[in-house]
Amino acid sequence: MKFTINRKYLSDKLTIVSRAISMYSPLPALSGIWIEVMKDKIQLTGSDSTISIQSTIYPDEINHLHIEQTGSIIVESKYLQEIVRKMDFDTIEFELMDTTLLRISNKQGVFHLNGIESNAYPELDFYQPKTEFKLSKNQLRNIVTQTAFACSDKDSRPVLTGINFKAIDTQLFCSATDTYRLARKIVQLEQPMDFNITISQKSLGDVVKSLEGEENDVDIFVDNKKVQFVFDDTLYQTNLLDGAFPDVERIIPKEFISFYQSDSTELARAIDRTNFIRKDKVHLIRLECAAKEVHLKTRSSEIGDSNEILMSAIYNGEDLTITCNGTYMLDAIKALNGERVEIDFTGVLKPFRLTNPEDQSVLMIVVPVRSFD
Repeated sequence: MKFTINRKYLSDKLTIVSRAISMYSPLPALSGIWIEVMKDKIQLTGSDSTISIQSTIYPDEINHLHIEQTGSIIVESKYLQEIVRKMDFDTIEFELMDTTLLRISNKQGVFHLNGIESNAYPELDFYQPKTEFKLSKNQLRNIVTQTAFACSDKDSRPVLTGINFKAIDTQLFCSATDTYRLARKIVQLEQPMDFNITISQKSLGDVVKSLEGEENDVDIFVDNKKVQFVFDDTLYQTNLLDGAFPDVERIIPKEFISFYQSDSTELARAIDRTNFIRKDKVHLIRLECAAKEVHLKTRSSEIGDSNEILMSAIYNGEDLTITCNGTYMLDAIKALNGERVEIDFTGVLKPFRLTNPEDQSVLMIVVPVRSFD
């Protein structure tokens, strides 16, 4: 095995593949990256047995890959990444000295890394599921950005730590909830589909971090066990989360008694200003809504209180006072990513809906709490 390649290009590919690797794997081979050099390409593979990533490098004008000899080896991921990232000069050379010793060099110096024979790497099943659909890179980014924050961070219900993808006809409903709030994004598909799967928030975050630019779509393949994301000569495969995702349609209100709309930046800044006023470490805010004025209030017996009028607020409907988690509200407003935010109320202590008036594809639900009075 012997080849030369652009250092920065290889470093970026190693970063992508390493996202599948656990440093605490009981199997030594799975703490490494499997480098497989063929006549016309190089394959980099990383896995923790649940997540597997395979990235292929073909020679081109950007990576300046030149292959002299084929071969393969497994090298500890963290050491390999550190060497490649910190070496100077644009081009570096790799040469397999024997079955377990890798030489990495450039004009400045030489490193030798001990590795593992490639036949020690476990066999990975990269079979391709039959159900296939496409999303643009921006669509996938938006799905994750606008829903992932609502995922649960508790392992007691693993299915709630992921984002649910439910395809009905030509609509893809992407939902996340921790039972106290809900975020949902709707994406139009090119053709009718029918599936209901839940993908780990971490896996989706890793995929989004690995996307480069905006060109080319992401090809997605699913079945009832796993999902594959194929993009930029990289295949990202992960197992699905077990368990039935809640029927979120039941908690999305359909009828409302009052409506609030304001500048989203004003509301977000007002909430953020009171973030330090907490009760039992929870940031509670109270909205006192009337046609004349809308007040945002906070209070803590230990810290103090605040009372602010929301100057841009437009409110119609019954007078209403509602208390909720300010952090949940702020997360939802940021994820809506609009100049204005609309809040539709169904009543005291009943879930309320937040939307962006200019983007009906996304909605947020927040469950209120009992007032701090």
